[in-house]
Amino acid sequence: MKGFSIALLACVFLALEPVFNKILLQYMSPVVLTALTSSAAAVVLFLILEVEHRVWDVFKLKRKEFTVLLLVGLLSGVFAQLFYATGLRDSTATNAVLLTRLNSLLIAFMGVAFMRERLRMNHVVGAVLMVVGIAVIATRNFTAEVTLMQGDGLLILAAVFWAGSNILMKKYLCRMHPEVIVIYYYGFSGFTLLLISMLMVLTSGHPIVPVTAEVIAYFTGLVVLVSVIGRYLWYYSFERTTASNVGLASLSIPFFGVIYAIVLLSEKMQTHQAVGGILILAGLAAVEYNQIFAPDAEHRLKRHHPHH
Repeated sequence: MKGFSIALLACVFLALEPVFNKILLQYMSPVVLTALTSSAAAVVLFLILEVEHRVWDVFKLKRKEFTVLLLVGLLSGVFAQLFYATGLRDSTATNAVLLTRLNSLLIAFMGVAFMRERLRMNHVVGAVLMVVGIAVIATRNFTAEVTLMQGDGLLILAAVFWAGSNILMKKYLCRMHPEVIVIYYYGFSGFTLLLISMLMVLTSGHPIVPVTAEVIAYFTGLVVLVSVIGRYLWYYSFERTTASNVGLASLSIPFFGVIYAIVLLSEKMQTHQAVGGILILAGLAAVEYNQIFAPDAEHRLKRHHPHH
């Protein structure tokens, strides 16, 4: 199988994440769900990516770099994940798929603001298209006042935190292997949120996860299909094709995510979501133009996480 096909197949599995999360949030709190998925992802990725010989590189970091690594874990692994899960609970999977795509736009503009990267015309065009797309969703095709769903603001905030952690990693942690960073922030968030979950159990006196066949089935699907198969294929695709091709394949994640939301969650695609979604995807394609089409190796897709 060619590398692009592998990357596309990875996106088929990765797009299941908001749907499984949305279902599981009916049975447990965002804190518990985030704690369990982060812990499972850290263990699984540690095993399948075979990075055990690199994990100890963290102790070779300078104090500033180590501080940044902890900050990345807090911003991306704890706060962003909690914002995402809580926002998803109070919004739709369709909106979650579309609104979190703002992450790419925010990374581009944060790069200009904090890393003195050059502002390109495709960034401006992408920004305009994505802002108009969000306005279409929020105003229902400009027929109503701005009425974002309760969780939409948190979804956008999650994108802001993910973008910020991306910039920190790019600026200060370029010496560390990206897969190692992923495992550390998953492990950090899992450990932190598990402690919070244990405190919730002690204070409430009730189990925080109902152990039912349905919960086990969906959680197994989240870990196996998304964290194991999806992310393994994602990383493996980089060994079989260029980062540009992987970037092109990643544009399919919102498409598959919306299809899953309609089929598995019975969410109905409204006209304003379809129009806004098309504009957001067009803006995303414009923002990612250099990563997808530029021939020079300088413009490479971030390998550490397909969502971010």
